[in-house]
Amino acid sequence: YTGLKKDLTTTWKQADKTLKKQFFNNQTSKKNFFKKNIPKEILATENNLERAKKVFQFIKNHYTWNNKYWTNEDAKIKQAFQKQIGGVGDINISLYNSLEAANIQSDLVVLSTRDNGLPTKLFPVIFDFNYVIVKTVINNLDYYLDATNKFLPFGQLPIRTLNGEARTINYKEKSTWNTLKPKYRSTQNAYTKLKLNNEGIFKGELKIRRSGYYASKQREIISFKNDDDYLEDIESIQQDIEIEDYKVENLDSINKPLEQTFEISIETDDYLAKKIRINPILFDRITINPFKLNERNYPIDYAYTRRNTYYLDLEVPNNYNIIDIPKNKAISLPNKGGKFILNTSKKGNIITVHIKYEILKKVYSAEEYYALKEFYKQIIIAESGYITLEKI
Repeated sequence: YTGLKKDLTTTWKQADKTLKKQFFNNQTSKKNFFKKNIPKEILATENNLERAKKVFQFIKNHYTWNNKYWTNEDAKIKQAFQKQIGGVGDINISLYNSLEAANIQSDLVVLSTRDNGLPTKLFPVIFDFNYVIVKTVINNLDYYLDATNKFLPFGQLPIRTLNGEARTINYKEKSTWNTLKPKYRSTQNAYTKLKLNNEGIFKGELKIRRSGYYASKQREIISFKNDDDYLEDIESIQQDIEIEDYKVENLDSINKPLEQTFEISIETDDYLAKKIRINPILFDRITINPFKLNERNYPIDYAYTRRNTYYLDLEVPNNYNIIDIPKNKAISLPNKGGKFILNTSKKGNIITVHIKYEILKKVYSAEEYYALKEFYKQIIIAESGYITLEKI
């Protein structure tokens, strides 16, 4: 009871002092150590933003994250730096000291991760916080940094940290609450160009361009596998597709969109018959509704907004008639929450299919649950339509 009373009467000013002294484990004044260990050419970089980016890259490449979150016991950064492995505290407090060593004024930011729940703001409960990141302001722009993920660019935080507000611990002034947001848009654009040959086989290419979290997730997946295993996994998911060639661009240039090109062929089961059917959505088709409950009493948190487009251009030979194509569909979520548009058309012997799918809010209320459930139900119906061709 005494401990609870003490927690409730503690002010944020006292809590900030505790965070500074106890929770950071006296590890925030090691800039001289890092000044000796950061390459001199990094410290000599004149432009502040470029210098900060190089320091960030150095720490990110130096460390391997051991998947441990932050506690008040885990930050012994000199030992962690020598071992090149550490928890969130080791890595990001090292980043903080390194930026300070490079004359980039920074602050530590404490937060509660998405799987840990929202922190209490009414009164300070410092044990709500299980993660620490770094904030710096360069040319009047805020940058929130986390060096635990090698696939995220400068300023983009891991999804696990996007959980409402975080507390910036300022050593000279009053600490403040700040809302964490994604730095970059997450988009995924897929373009497929196919041609049906006389053997009843569809041949062509699929190009996918990803940015934001789509790109970082895919880079991580690619990094764990060689090309053969990676392509085999795709073929096991898209069982009709055979990948004949593959090219990837900007794999290591994480500030650029990730671009992949697949040379593909599709052999349908009914190629010997007069009629051929093919579902035109060859990539990222939604087949399962993520919302199965009849009702929901708490918000739906997507963490970040996303925009997807898909485009198919299918050329049909002259000895085939186009019997059927998927029906057009347009669905919108209330309160400008998102939309799905499917447009199909045929002109001569060319069929085009264009899909736009957007989730435009990070959080949806419990009252919007039914609309979301119906939204995905209608998408599944729309994307289950087939192109039917008949041999003349």
